[in-house]
Amino acid sequence: MPNITIRRMAESDLDVVSAIEKEIFQDPWSLNAFKTDLNNDMAWPMVAEFENKVVGYSNIYIVAGEVQIGNFAVAPGFRQRGVGKKMMNEIFEKAGENNCRSIFLEVRESNTPAMELYKSYGFNPAGKRKDYYSNPRENAIVMVKEL
Repeated sequence: MPNITIRRMAESDLDVVSAIEKEIFQDPWSLNAFKTDLNNDMAWPMVAEFENKVVGYSNIYIVAGEVQIGNFAVAPGFRQRGVGKKMMNEIFEKAGENNCRSIFLEVRESNTPAMELYKSYGFNPAGKRKDYYSNPRENAIVMVKEL
């Protein structure tokens, strides 16, 4: 999909981001969680836009030479169209700009499609967090990509 732009998330994006979050996640982040990241010096919340419409977003945290992907989502009607790839490329770019050595994320143990996507970008399972998720309670698989 051409014409996807990535930019820092703004307060004016929060309603759309929150709506996508509630639509696709069983245990969605609160609007306040996204709002807090807008003013967090260690966070770089981003949105992906197509034709001036937010179609994806991610919240990353850059701390001590590592990137933690806290959230990563593409709106259902825009999957398999290059949005996730564009956001992942932005994450890799931010990691490079900040001399990071690795990128971490957690994913629901049952979310095989997401794990396969992350594996395609070079992430590997590195551990498990028991009962990390609620609604429903589920383990998280920790995945890491060494840079």
